[in-house]
Amino acid sequence: MAESFAGKSVIVTGGGRGVGRGIGQAFAAAGANVMLGARTLSYATDVKAEIEAAGGVAEIVGVDISRHDDCRALVDAAVAAFGGVDVIVHAAADIPHGGLGHVDDDRLEAGFASIAKAAWWLLDAARPYLAKANDGGRFIAIGSINGTFNVVPNMTAYGMAKAALDAFVRAAAGDVVGEGITVNAVNPGLVASDRAKAVLGDDGLAAYGATVPVGRAGTPEDIAHACLFLASARSDYITGTTIKMDGGSTVAAPAGRNEILQERLKAQHGKAN
Repeated sequence: MAESFAGKSVIVTGGGRGVGRGIGQAFAAAGANVMLGARTLSYATDVKAEIEAAGGVAEIVGVDISRHDDCRALVDAAVAAFGGVDVIVHAAADIPHGGLGHVDDDRLEAGFASIAKAAWWLLDAARPYLAKANDGGRFIAIGSINGTFNVVPNMTAYGMAKAALDAFVRAAAGDVVGEGITVNAVNPGLVASDRAKAVLGDDGLAAYGATVPVGRAGTPEDIAHACLFLASARSDYITGTTIKMDGGSTVAAPAGRNEILQERLKAQHGKAN
């Protein structure tokens, strides 16, 4: 039986597209009141409309979670709209593509702030409300296997930020465990999101997916399933841990997978310049 989140207040960062969009839709379908934080409001508006058309409840806030004040504002908006915060899923990330010497200071800071610093700011702001949540508060970060379980060439800045996020999850779990709050992460491999399609193209995504041991790339729905579990009462004995969701990529590395990524990333880098 699927768990109901009826009456729960759930914040999803990066809720306008990709993984965040899928997570927001999944929680709304399970009965939650969902606050979507997004930098581009037009995307979040579309998701809100889809959720409401399906009978769910959603509100949106335009935020840049690489800014401390915006993280606080997002939490405040959820409290004002829904009376509290039960679950936060931090899925947003300003992804800096590039290796050492190819990412400027502004891009490096934007990536680190939106991924790792934002997790700190969000949990800190929501902590009093999560501590009052029925069945315990939940903080879930969307990490990556890059920087934590493996290394993707020319994605050094991104991997560094995701590794910092992973360290935060482990340490912060100990900081708040006495308040009935769990802190966990889902670390995906390649997910067939809009952003991945923009970088790799449909053919590149299909080629990469064919190298994954389970035979495909992940989907936003895959990641949402893991988040629903970690947010449920059934997961209250789990904290400070990571669910690796990569289709077996890090236990079997067929030749050619990195070459596919590098070809596409170099093409994107050339366009940016």
